[in-house]
Amino acid sequence: MMKRFSAFLLAICLSVSFPGIASACDENQTGTYIAQILFGDSALSHESDEKVKMLLNALYMCSMQSDGAGQEKLDYLKGKRIGIIPSLPNLNIKGAYLSECSHNRWEYEYAADKTIQSNRRKLLQKTVNKVFDFGFIDNWFGSDSGKCNSFAAFLYYSHILCDYLADDPANTEVLFKKYTVPAYAGQAHIPLNRDKPSFTEEEKKCTESFAKFSLLDNQGRCGAAFANICSDIMPPANSRQQNGNIEPSGWNQGKYSGIVNSEPPYLYHRCHLIAHQLAGEDGETNLITGTRYLNIEGMKTFEDKVARYVSETSNHVLYRATPVFMGDNQVASGVQLEAYSVEDAGKGICFNVYCYNVQPGIHINYTNGNNWVSDTTFENEDMIPFATPNASESNPDLIFEMNRHLAVIFDDQKNSDNYMTMMNEITAVADQARAAGNSGETRAKYYMKLKEYEYEYFKVLKKNVPLLLKKEDFFKSAFKP
Repeated sequence: MMKRFSAFLLAICLSVSFPGIASACDENQTGTYIAQILFGDSALSHESDEKVKMLLNALYMCSMQSDGAGQEKLDYLKGKRIGIIPSLPNLNIKGAYLSECSHNRWEYEYAADKTIQSNRRKLLQKTVNKVFDFGFIDNWFGSDSGKCNSFAAFLYYSHILCDYLADDPANTEVLFKKYTVPAYAGQAHIPLNRDKPSFTEEEKKCTESFAKFSLLDNQGRCGAAFANICSDIMPPANSRQQNGNIEPSGWNQGKYSGIVNSEPPYLYHRCHLIAHQLAGEDGETNLITGTRYLNIEGMKTFEDKVARYVSETSNHVLYRATPVFMGDNQVASGVQLEAYSVEDAGKGICFNVYCYNVQPGIHINYTNGNNWVSDTTFENEDMIPFATPNASESNPDLIFEMNRHLAVIFDDQKNSDNYMTMMNEITAVADQARAAGNSGETRAKYYMKLKEYEYEYFKVLKKNVPLLLKKEDFFKSAFKP
């Protein structure tokens, strides 16, 4: 479903690619996330809405435009009678200054030409007012206060949040078998089929140990690995064989200091489908190209759980690991893990999960394994930080600024349960994010923690903002229920 919406956004957005960057300012990604923040789970129902297109075009010109791009978006907005809007030269900035101009405070003024950032803000303000019709004066001159301004600022800061997330949702949404796997959203794994595996009744009664591995397909890719694990086939300690000469399909190693939490900070592991400690062979039929995140944050949690259970009970555990390749991709999008403890009918071990083959902050081309940094925020000092200790008016972070404008937008609902719930949830995330990094973590570990909190913050907004907007007259008049 998300791919449908992403395709729509791609059709209305200017897509420009550069080596080493997923897309220019992740425009498609930004549009997808912002639609979810505004409409929640009903974002798809607005996929062809002209008012959504107006907002996204204006947001592009305010937050993502550079190096002469965007004339067609201006022409579109003029056609929608936004009002008197600047020409492209009066909005244009060089790409080298994009972070400074569009990832700072809403009120920031570009030092080289103070009118540029003001013009960009006014264009977004005027478009917001046109969509929601806050009034004639605002429509022509652009409001620099009140709900019109704060809604424009909210969109602006939402764009910055999207860049912090550094992920194209359509890249990780997967359809396989009977399962629809949603896009990666900060969790290394999700349950499938209510966490119930799909072994047959006959298989669930099997007490014979075995381990079976599929032959490589005609593209050199692994298939499902299936085992009935018991202590009699679990290998002894220190028996792991060297496999450095094996290059699984899509093996195209990358190294990312400060993002991948290992030393050396290699992106890819030779991931065992069935872990060596469980009965996994160290050969090519059991190894896929998997990120460190997949291997450690995703699969290892479940592998360790099974290993402990078998060691403590000597029972059998049915275990199946299925790499999920989309089309002719050389790199798996993820791995499905299923397990069921036989002798106690699943009381000890029973799960069915999908583990994402992703690495937060890194873009992976699943077709061939190519990879690059997708996080334009990484070590970028020109940007307003997502979270900073003791955030205040003189030392703001993204959460502080967003709260300031959410208070204006929902001024009439400040005492409502929905608003107070949202603010309590935001505060909980903010407190954790602002305290991150105080425990002596490595840069990469701190980076990973922040990524988790950024996704949590996004989920809080996605859950609560649409509920509050539905009760605002200005929003209901533009997007009728």
